[in-house]
Amino acid sequence: MTSIDISSDRSQPASSSDLEKQYTPIRRFFRSVQRYVWDDPDKPKHEKKFLLKLDFFLLTYACLGYFCKNLDQQNISNAYVFGMKEALHMNGNELTYMSNVFTAGYVISQLPAVILVTKLRPSHVIPTLECLWAIFTFCSAAVTSVPQLYGLRFLIGFCEGAFFPCIIYLIGSWYTKHERAKRTTLFYCTASLAHMFSGYLQAAAYDNLDGKLGHAGWQCLPVGVIGYFFNPDFPENTKAFYLTKEEAAYARQRLILDSYTPLGSQSSKWDKKKLFRIATTWQFWVLSFGYFFPFYSLWLKAEGHSVYQINVWPTGQSAIGAVTQIIAGMLSDSPLLGGKRWQTIAALQGASFFGTLILAIWNVPIGLKYFAMYISFCSAGVPGLFYSWFPDLMPHDHEMRGFLTAFSNMFSYVNQIWFQDAVWRTEEAPKFRPGFIAAASFSVALILTACLIRVLEQRDVKRAHQSKDIQEGSRVGDEVVPGIQADSVHIA
Repeated sequence: MTSIDISSDRSQPASSSDLEKQYTPIRRFFRSVQRYVWDDPDKPKHEKKFLLKLDFFLLTYACLGYFCKNLDQQNISNAYVFGMKEALHMNGNELTYMSNVFTAGYVISQLPAVILVTKLRPSHVIPTLECLWAIFTFCSAAVTSVPQLYGLRFLIGFCEGAFFPCIIYLIGSWYTKHERAKRTTLFYCTASLAHMFSGYLQAAAYDNLDGKLGHAGWQCLPVGVIGYFFNPDFPENTKAFYLTKEEAAYARQRLILDSYTPLGSQSSKWDKKKLFRIATTWQFWVLSFGYFFPFYSLWLKAEGHSVYQINVWPTGQSAIGAVTQIIAGMLSDSPLLGGKRWQTIAALQGASFFGTLILAIWNVPIGLKYFAMYISFCSAGVPGLFYSWFPDLMPHDHEMRGFLTAFSNMFSYVNQIWFQDAVWRTEEAPKFRPGFIAAASFSVALILTACLIRVLEQRDVKRAHQSKDIQEGSRVGDEVVPGIQADSVHIA
C-alpha cells in the first residue's frame, strides 16, 4: 500500500498557467468555468477521486436528511391551513404553541449532540436520532388530540435538533477553505427546495383530494439507515468503507496544512475550563447573532389569493433562496474571492435590505411589492456562508467549531419565539410594518457584523503569525546557541 504525498499537491498550481497552453480555447473555457463553479481542474487525480467519494456519500446523505427535516417543518404549517385546524379543533394560538414546543425540543438537543459526537461516532449518533425522528413523524399522522401532537412535536424537534449542527460540523471538518462554501450552501439550499416541494405537494393535495392526503409517505424516507453507512465520521476516526487508510491520512494532512487543529488534540480537549474559554472569546458573542424572515404566506392569504396561489407563489422565494445560495457559495470559493465570505454576505444582505425597506414603506405599486417580497429572500444565502466561515475563524480549536455552530443555531431558534410574537403579529397582516422595519434593521446589522468579523479574523491571523515567528525564532536561538532559554531570546 502506498501513501499519498501531499507536498507535491501544493506545488501543482505553480505550473497551471503553462498547462493551460496545452488545451484548445474551448477546453480552456470549460476548465475556467469548472475552476469557478466547483473545484480547480488542476487538482491531482487522487484528490479529485477523494473529493468525489466524499461528495457522493457525505453530501448525498446530508442533503437528503436536511430536505426531509425541512419538509416536515413546512408540512405542519401547510397542514394547519388545509384541514388540521378543523380536525383537531385548533385555534391560532395553538399553532404558535406547537411551534414553540418543537423549538424547545430542537434547541435542547443541539449542544449535547455536538459534544456527544466528539466522544462517540457521528455515524452512530446522528442516524439513530434520524430513525427515531422518522418513527415519531410517521406517528403524527395518527394523532387525535392537540396534546398528543404537542408531545410528538417535542420529540420530533429533539431528534431533529442534532442533525443540522452536527452535519455542518462534519462538512467543516473534511473540506478545505476553498472547497467548503459551495458544499455548505448546497447542503443548506435543500431547505429551500423542501419548501418548494412542500408547497407544490400541498397545492396538489388540495386541488385533487381536498387536503385528505394526511398520511404523507415521504415521512418514511430511510435517511437514518443510509446514515449508518454514508456518514464518514471525522477524518481523525473515520472507518468509512469508501475511504482507504491512505485517503483518510491524506484528509488529515491537508487540513493540518491549512492550519486546522485536529479533533482531540491537547489544545482542544473538553475539560472543566472549556466552556469558560469559549464564552470569553469574541466568536462566542459575535457569531451567535441571528436573523429572521417574513411570513409571505400570511400576506398572500390576507390579500385574498386562492389556496393554490398561497401554496405555490411563495415557492418563488424558495427558488430565489436556492439559486442565491448556490451562486454565493461558488463565488465565495472561487479564485475571484479566494475563500473570503464577507463580501458575498454583505451583497446578499444588501439585496434583502432593499426588499424589506420597500415592504416597510408598503404604499408602493403592487408589482414592486411582489418584487420586494422575492428579492428579500436573497438573504437565504447568508447562513451557509456564515457556517462555512466558522472553521477559518476558529482553526485552533476543533471542538469549539462544533460548539459554536450548535450555539448560534440555538440562539437563532430561541429568539424566533419572542421575536415572532413581538414584531410578526398576525393582526398586523398584511402590512407587518414592525416586522419589515425590524428585518431591514437586521440586514444592516448583519452587514456590519460581517465587516466586524473580517476585521477580527485579520487580527487573529496577524497574532497567530507573530506567535509562530516568535516560536520559530526561539527554536532557532536554542539550536544556534545551546543553553540559552527560549524566553531570553529577544525578537525585534
